[in-house]
Amino acid sequence: MICGGPPCQGISGFNRFRNVKNPLEDPKNKQLVVFMDIVDFLKPKFVLMENVVDLLKFADGFLGRYAMGCLVSMKYQARLGMLAAGAYGLPQFRMRVFLWGACATEVRYIIFFMLLRKYL
Repeated sequence: MICGGPPCQGISGFNRFRNVKNPLEDPKNKQLVVFMDIVDFLKPKFVLMENVVDLLKFADGFLGRYAMGCLVSMKYQARLGMLAAGAYGLPQFRMRVFLWGACATEVRYIIFFMLLRKYL
């Protein structure tokens, strides 16, 4: 399993110099590409990526669509959802984006993702 959260400085709403026209040209967003390259190279059974909600908002959700597209093109069953961190014991209310992926050969987890989708 690969679990990670590429840095969000390139897409954060606090960064007023964000590259809206081409987000992947921004050096601060290259870690998302590197994360997906590592997944492609190692081909783990499972992938979990966490990030800020701006992943889905910034530049019409380009980076979120890029991440999801990468997993699907690598033949992963993928799901994307948002969770409120405060609902899981953190002392703050912050929405977080999670991207889950499972190899198509992991049938029992694909069923789990289908059930999980009902709650996200």
